[in-house]
Amino acid sequence: MTPEEISAWEPFLKTVPLLAGLSSADVARVAARMQALSLPKGATLYSQGEEPNAFYIITSGQVRVVRGTEGTQVVDAFLGRGETLGEGGLLTNEPRNNTVRLDTTSEFLMLRRQDFEEVLRENPSILLHLSRILAQRLVRAQSPAPGAPAQLVTLTAALPRPDRILLGVHLALQLVSQTRRRICLVDLHPDAGAMAQTLGLKNSPPSSEDLAAAHPRDPSWVKSLCQQHPSGLEIISLPASSLAGRLYSGLYHFLNFLREDRDIVVVCLDDALGEVERSIIAEADRVLLAVGSAAPERRRQAEAAVGAAVPETGKVLLVWLGEPPSSADILVAGWERAVLPWPEDMGERLQRTASPYEAMEGRPRTLRSIERLARRLGAIRVGLALGAGAALGHSFIGMLKVFAREHIPIDVVAGTSVGALIGGWLALGMELEEMEAVARRMDKTWLYTNLLWDVTVPRAGIFSGETLLRFLRQFFGDKEFAQLELPFACVAADIETGEEVVLREGRVAEAVRASCGLPMIFEPLRLNDRYLVDGGLVDPVPTRVAAELGADLLVAVNLTLPAGARNPRRGKKTQAGLLEASLELDFERLRELALPVALQAPSMLQAFIQTLHTMEYEIARSRVEFAHVAIQPNLSAFNWTETHRAAEIIRAGERVAEHYVPQIKALLPFFTQLGKVPRPPASPLRP
Repeated sequence: MTPEEISAWEPFLKTVPLLAGLSSADVARVAARMQALSLPKGATLYSQGEEPNAFYIITSGQVRVVRGTEGTQVVDAFLGRGETLGEGGLLTNEPRNNTVRLDTTSEFLMLRRQDFEEVLRENPSILLHLSRILAQRLVRAQSPAPGAPAQLVTLTAALPRPDRILLGVHLALQLVSQTRRRICLVDLHPDAGAMAQTLGLKNSPPSSEDLAAAHPRDPSWVKSLCQQHPSGLEIISLPASSLAGRLYSGLYHFLNFLREDRDIVVVCLDDALGEVERSIIAEADRVLLAVGSAAPERRRQAEAAVGAAVPETGKVLLVWLGEPPSSADILVAGWERAVLPWPEDMGERLQRTASPYEAMEGRPRTLRSIERLARRLGAIRVGLALGAGAALGHSFIGMLKVFAREHIPIDVVAGTSVGALIGGWLALGMELEEMEAVARRMDKTWLYTNLLWDVTVPRAGIFSGETLLRFLRQFFGDKEFAQLELPFACVAADIETGEEVVLREGRVAEAVRASCGLPMIFEPLRLNDRYLVDGGLVDPVPTRVAAELGADLLVAVNLTLPAGARNPRRGKKTQAGLLEASLELDFERLRELALPVALQAPSMLQAFIQTLHTMEYEIARSRVEFAHVAIQPNLSAFNWTETHRAAEIIRAGERVAEHYVPQIKALLPFFTQLGKVPRPPASPLRP
């Protein structure tokens, strides 16, 4: 590097963990010998088993680190800007223990082995620093990293006995299945043992003699209470009354022993809270209260009791079984809520079949909602941010088809413009087949028939937007956000103030209409005393909004392209045959020949649209950086107005999504098997 280049790179190099502790002079010495390297997407930086000849700092792009295991490839990590590769091999002289492939065209700063050794000989302080850093990494790699303390979750269910048993059992099983972590279910109900029996284990709570000899400060006593289900789930059955009296003084020792060597402990409590139950709830990290619309008096008593035991409203999650509740049904404000579709005959099915698995058969929405609740507790909720793009948004349907086929879950969704439309459909629970059918109907005839009747006096927009709103109400009706199957939010812009407006309450149809209202094309929608237009003006890819909805893992789809990359005629030429393309009337060429130069410039509307595209592209580039997986499809073969090419755009979305499936699966424990316990050979809920 030249001195000027060293000066330019120095601030970046100081942010690289491997070099962060070095002085400016030492960083300059290392930088002086570095060389820039650029490789195309799909290239291999180095392969497992090769002799180490350099180490690399990623300055741009993304790579995947894989290793071979018995003929299969396992993804160890996805790395990006600022990460380092290959430094360990230069110090140990061991062959490469993994392979690095480029997911995007990437750039690196490379330090060759010879230069690396010369730098260390000339500057022993650098060798000392690097040795210390690598030794720390080696210790962390060879010894279990200290994990977060086990999460203590209480589940109080103001439900009939069969329903609370079914809910508790399936929640625990799904925690095992979704998180691949060590889960313990503690049944402290008066009829303790019923949950274990439902799972085919012994209904054997400790006898009075066992309790008389028990020592809650003795971890071996807690271990003696455990039974293990074939899924890996541990179950303890012990009536809460057993922990009163003499054993109450050791209650917190008991809870601490439960946390040892486990990741999540779910304690199921009776809704008639006694001293033991209240003490456990006060100690819990998360408090779940499961209620339904039946027996409202019992529900209100349970809400009041839990509210009194837990003054921190942010700790409580109200799990509502059945249709979404109204605001009048909720006694305590500030609690988080989760709605589980729960048919009235669920408890009866358990009693009839005596099997929690058969009772859940034919209830996919209920099972999916319990899976989502488990991911919520396990902090692995997947959030999808769908960006602006008009007709290009049809590609979202193709991506969702691939996600569904690959069993990639979506737990929360945020959308802007067309992303709000598709995201709203997804949150509503609309089937993908229906989405595709609606998209295919949006041909030119559909547009002319619907939009021509919507033309208004062009003061605030060419179209009033009433037809669009009627179209949206066909699907959403009068539903409000709280009644959707998934947490959902959409983004609009206040045209008067320029502020971003995140819509999460009220009627969904009006919110989506506001988010889709392209300025000058549609009149602004007056909502909540604001004039709202297309959210693409302020947040074309609402990644941050998805995070605010509670997503732990963020997948963002950015449809924006540089204005110059959009060619409305390119798609036609690529799709048509040679003869058809040669005979096609080229109106753009005719315009160039027939019109004087002064009239060949883009129209006012074209210039406005290109300005919007440019602005959205620049904003979107900064927003997708927050995502764990940023999907950037190249849809330049299509134009943003070509709604009639839905089938082609959907197929293009499928091809794009297939490329990103491994990257998304690598984030989820039930695909990667990276949890603290191995995946059981056969899950009770998944063959």
